[in-house]
Amino acid sequence: DGATPDQVDRAAQDFGFAMGVFAVSDLSGLDIAWAMRKRQAASRDPAARYVTIPDTLCERGRLGRKTAQGWYDYPDGRPVPSDVVAGIIAQARAEAGIHPVQFDQDTIQRQLMAAIVNEAACLLQDGVAQRPSDIDVALCNGYGFPRWRGGPLYWAGQQDTADLLADLAALKVAIGPDFRAGPVKAVLAQAGTETNA
Repeated sequence: DGATPDQVDRAAQDFGFAMGVFAVSDLSGLDIAWAMRKRQAASRDPAARYVTIPDTLCERGRLGRKTAQGWYDYPDGRPVPSDVVAGIIAQARAEAGIHPVQFDQDTIQRQLMAAIVNEAACLLQDGVAQRPSDIDVALCNGYGFPRWRGGPLYWAGQQDTADLLADLAALKVAIGPDFRAGPVKAVLAQAGTETNA
């Protein structure tokens, strides 16, 4: 929609994560997710928004750090923004009729956090986790969420509710028909009760 992989990763790191989502993808290997997407292709909702960029990277042999090319180039082992990837992104945007917009760092961070908070609410709704604090502890201790922020649901509880709901609405638009809205307001109410207990 307009942000580059490097902008997204810098926003994640400046928020407190050790790495951004594109750098993590390169580290784990792009072919793993590609194989999963290919297995799911027959059952994918045709109305769902599908971004072809990662598939194109894999088709061109850009599988991440192991091939020294993924979302980034790795000429000396360190990630460098790739002109090839920028061209692939520009072509995919043109084919999809997307006119890129500029995103500031705060907007990128808030969209990343909206996605994490929404997914956390879905996990609680599905019974994968019992309490909001379970999510916060697991993400801080096991998944590299910045501990000084207290966890995603603690963080969400510190935000202005109207702003958070606006972020979730923007996330829904960005994802499209595949978006599953979690019960964020109910989860945050539960988290507040849990904190005050």
